[in-house]
Amino acid sequence: MRIGRSPPTRAEYKAVQDYLFHVIVRTAGRLGMAVHIHVLDAFGGFYNIRGATPLTLEPTFDDSTLRGTTFVLIHGGWPHTDDTEGLIQKPNVYADISMMDQIAEPSELARVLRRWLSRSPDKVLFGTDAFDGGVDQGWGDVAAFGTTTARKALTMALWGMVRDQEITMDRARELARMVLRENANRVYKLGLK
Repeated sequence: MRIGRSPPTRAEYKAVQDYLFHVIVRTAGRLGMAVHIHVLDAFGGFYNIRGATPLTLEPTFDDSTLRGTTFVLIHGGWPHTDDTEGLIQKPNVYADISMMDQIAEPSELARVLRRWLSRSPDKVLFGTDAFDGGVDQGWGDVAAFGTTTARKALTMALWGMVRDQEITMDRARELARMVLRENANRVYKLGLK
């Protein structure tokens, strides 16, 4: 790097960023901390859409020095949920549905959940991404909306699986508990009983 002279080039910045990311992520894994990576292609007119696809993270997930690190794809990689479905097959990758429950209709989110739960039920986490939207939409309103949408979508997905005889009603209840509580309890080592 050219300290004290002209600004670093884009390539030089990227090299430093990649190095720091790797060190931080490896350290998080060593400490037993999950790493959240926000992957969402939906916000801002100047958002880098190409960089928002979850598949760009695959080399990181496959890095042999990071296998002890748990990664959570926050927002489930929306709208690239098929890519996320493949990535959560990896032993160290999980996905949460936060913000998906703000953006998607319950039926649309239900289709995603049904696919994910059919293949990787222990890798799906509930989340609302509740935020303070200002005077007209406070944190509680956003949380209530996201929670309602998520529960409707999860119910639709599980009911469809029961109806089509893919799972039993007991298994549907178990999957609901996993998504809404148990998976996060395990990933984040919360120790909830």
